[in-house]
Amino acid sequence: MSTKVWADPIDIRVGVIDGRLAAEEVCVRCHDASTAVTSEALRAIPVAGLVRHAADAVQYVAGRHDGGAESIGPAWPNEEEGAYVAAHGLDDRTLKIVARVYRIAYLLGDSPTKKVETVFDIPRSTAGRWVSAARGRKYLSESRGAGKAG
Repeated sequence: MSTKVWADPIDIRVGVIDGRLAAEEVCVRCHDASTAVTSEALRAIPVAGLVRHAADAVQYVAGRHDGGAESIGPAWPNEEEGAYVAAHGLDDRTLKIVARVYRIAYLLGDSPTKKVETVFDIPRSTAGRWVSAARGRKYLSESRGAGKAG
């Protein structure tokens, strides 16, 4: 996966490197004759901030519909999914939504379990149990050790 984001006069190409969203390429241009690309200007570029901005475009494949066509949906749960989780508790659909939030948070460099906690407005211990249940159902891979995402 690689996505190009435009922020005049900067182009940044982001992709997944070691499981995280990261800058693969940054291109800086002068946008008028009186401005030069200098080392000071390059050091002032908020690359991490631009990568986070690019993350707003993160989508996921929601499934196959209509004879096999893929459906693209937003990364974070929408109102309907939030209402579903609140009404149905910890069933398979909820665990799939939890796993998606966890994976996207990891991809963006956030604390995945903390993101589950904040997105669903649940206690930290509950978020941990939900993540563990998603692992148990194989919606998430096993963690690589204490404090390491799976």
